[in-house]
Formats: sequence, C-alpha cells, structure tokens
Amino acid sequence: MTRRWWGALIAAVVLTATIVVPNVPGRRIAGEPVAGVVAGPPSAGDCVTWMADPWPRFDRPAPQVDDVMDYPTASTGPCPDPGGGPIVGEVVSVETTASPPARISATDYLSQLAQCPIDAIAYTGSIAPVVDVGGGTSVVWAAQPEFRYTRVGPDRAQRARGQHWSACLIGADDGSPYDGRLRDVLTAGTLPPPFGACFSAPDLSTAEAVACDRPHAAELIGTARLGPRPVTRDDLRLACVAFAGRALRTADPTRGGAIDIRVATGPEPATDPVVDSFVSCLVVAPPGTSFARSLIGLADAPVPAG
Repeated sequence: MTRRWWGALIAAVVLTATIVVPNVPGRRIAGEPVAGVVAGPPSAGDCVTWMADPWPRFDRPAPQVDDVMDYPTASTGPCPDPGGGPIVGEVVSVETTASPPARISATDYLSQLAQCPIDAIAYTGSIAPVVDVGGGTSVVWAAQPEFRYTRVGPDRAQRARGQHWSACLIGADDGSPYDGRLRDVLTAGTLPPPFGACFSAPDLSTAEAVACDRPHAAELIGTARLGPRPVTRDDLRLACVAFAGRALRTADPTRGGAIDIRVATGPEPATDPVVDSFVSCLVVAPPGTSFARSLIGLADAPVPAG
C-alpha cells in the first residue's frame, strides 16, 4: 500500500509540473545572443597570465617520435601596471604567418622551439660574455638566469575563428609567477627572484638551491668551459670579476668587500693554471651575512642583505 501511495504522489507532482512550469512567467532579457569574445593574436611584450605546461613530459628520457601532445596555448594580454599582480611569462616574439598543428609530436615541438632562445636575446638583452685574459686567451662566460621558453599557438576558439600564428614565451624555469618585467632585464632592469640561480652555500657540490627572495649565501652568475689553453687562477678570478661587473652593472662588483667574487672549479682537481675545466663565477656573501635577492642588475642600489 505504501509503495502505491508513493507512486501516486510522484505521478501527481510530475503532472502538476507539466501544467504549472510552462506558465510561470520567466525573466526575459532583451537583445540578441552574442558570441563570446575571442582574444586576438598576442603581440611581443604582452604579459602571460596562464600557459599550458608541456615540460613534464620532457622530464623523463628523451620523448619518442610517437609521443604526441596538444600544441600548447596561453592567455595573454596587456601587462598590468607595476604592483598590479604577478604574471607567469611574457611574449618574446610572434610569427603571424605560422600555422602550428592542433597536436604535435614532442620531437617536432622541440625543433619548433629552437628559435625562441635566439629571439629572447633581443627581448631580455644580454651580458657581454667574452673577457680577454691576455696572451690571446679569452674566457667566454655564459650567464645563468633561469629562463624557460615555451612556444604556443591559437586555442580551440581562436582556431575556429581562423587565426594562424605562433608565439615564443619566456618565463621562469619552474613556472613560478613573478612581479617585474623581463624586457631589457639583463641590460637595464633587475632580475626578478624566480630567475636567479641562488644557493645556500658557495660550494655548489653540496649547496642547496634557494629561492633568490630568501636569504642565500651565493649566486651563480656565469659558467665557462676552458679549453686546452692554460689560464692562471689569478687571471680566471679577474675574468670572473670583470664578468660580475657586467652582470651587476657596476664598476666595483665587490662593493668594497661587501660582495666576494669567487671562481669554483670542479669536479676536476684544482690545478694552476687551469685547463680543460668547467668553471663557475659566483657572487658570495661575507661570512655571517646573506643576500635577500638576485644581484644581477644591482647597479648602484644597496646590497640587499638577508
């Protein structure tokens, strides 16, 4: 009997709904339906608020030809005013005639990405790498900002509107958001914290990587690979000091002893002169002190003590 009662009740509710609901006056909105706004192609210098991250698939051994992925996309637009919130990247360059596929093999993607670091040099600027140490010998330093490049294309809605383009983006190596801008950062700006290579100690063989906006003892500003021509340790340190002056953009990168400039060699045994070795150029805080941010682009500002 109970089951019959419930069945009758449900039938009554359904019947009532079919009669009443169509006659309940609804809220009508005047006007014509409008399609959602679809962003146009990005422009060089735009800021990135979100981007797809294709890089986890490259953390394992080299991807295979049949490893296919969606072509990365991103949300871009005009950069916010200073203090208007962090971003995750910037648009370095745009190819307005490119037609990237909706899906691409990982190996083909790496080939398409190869131009991005080259385009980025004109965007971020660069630190002059060659330091002459005399006798026809030079040390060629490679700056070590933690940049990562991603090539993106139109999303599904943009493709449906017939957009054809690809863009090179620059961001932090770990995808961290940041304040500040990377345009001309190596020639006129100061490096935002996620892009520095900062460490808990000067001995890189045992030190831990540290975020550059946290107290840290050392920052790696350059590396070099020496060939068979010998370079004395004194000349190597002078070359490191010269490169540090360019990176910090100051005539005295030691700041009268407030910053120690060191060369680390290894893991090869220490020799003098040095040949066929990988060497690092470091800025180091004096004992008992630390830095509070990257020193690249410090110029004449006070040393940021941690």
